[in-house]
Amino acid sequence: MRTWWGTGQHPWVKFVEAFLVLNAVAAVGSLLLAPGSPDWFTWTVVPDASARLLAVMYASAVAIGAIALLQRDWAHARVLVVLITGFALAATVMTFFNLGPFRAHPWYHLAYWLGGYAVLVVTAPAVLVWQERRHGGRLAVEVPLTGVQRAACAAAGLAAAGTGVALLVDPAGFSAIWPWELAPLTGRLLGVWLCAFALAYAWALWDGDWLRARPLCLTAPVTGALMALVPLFHGGDLKPDAGSELLVYYALALLLAAPGLGLVATRSQARQRIYGVRPL
Repeated sequence: MRTWWGTGQHPWVKFVEAFLVLNAVAAVGSLLLAPGSPDWFTWTVVPDASARLLAVMYASAVAIGAIALLQRDWAHARVLVVLITGFALAATVMTFFNLGPFRAHPWYHLAYWLGGYAVLVVTAPAVLVWQERRHGGRLAVEVPLTGVQRAACAAAGLAAAGTGVALLVDPAGFSAIWPWELAPLTGRLLGVWLCAFALAYAWALWDGDWLRARPLCLTAPVTGALMALVPLFHGGDLKPDAGSELLVYYALALLLAAPGLGLVATRSQARQRIYGVRPL
């Protein structure tokens, strides 16, 4: 453990990634084991479908942090640290404009919520700027993104950005096209999560390198698949005749999973490097 901690990524980078994993694991546990409970989570999330969708969001965060910890250096982890930084900053700011549900709980729930994000707000941006100044910038492209990979990342990023902004600006209005009723705080937290993904995909497209984008794309199929399961397990929470709303929901899940197509193209990229064959 000492050898791992002292080699590869800087220990402060690993601290940010590990802290995200620990906090996200706790959130996933509470949202899965006791959805709708006023005691297990920092506010009461209803209906159960919303709690389970937030569990998907935090499970995605666990995967992001774990994959980031496995990267050999800053260059291959930075796109995930960009995502972590964007989410931590936006979630903290959003909280101060949506304090109502927190005030219905004991004060220490809000203190725990803000305390966890405060650690990331202080450390993640500082680590991102510091490591970018030392090792970052516009790095040389080792394996260029293929057309399929660019299209998939762009589709996921645009879908995440559009949905995320809509949820942040008008969660009640967006709830009209969602399969179940979304509370404003839940909707805005989901909006923050989606906007953080959009930021990370924009960074990956700007960077242009598949090996550095791959850690981000690894989480996409899992996120989309888990999202798709939520309505299946919570049919009782769905609106009556929620046909078009389910189409919107599953279209979003599919687009968020789309960067997984880039993993299929990896074999052709390896062939390109060995034999000079140009992938699509």
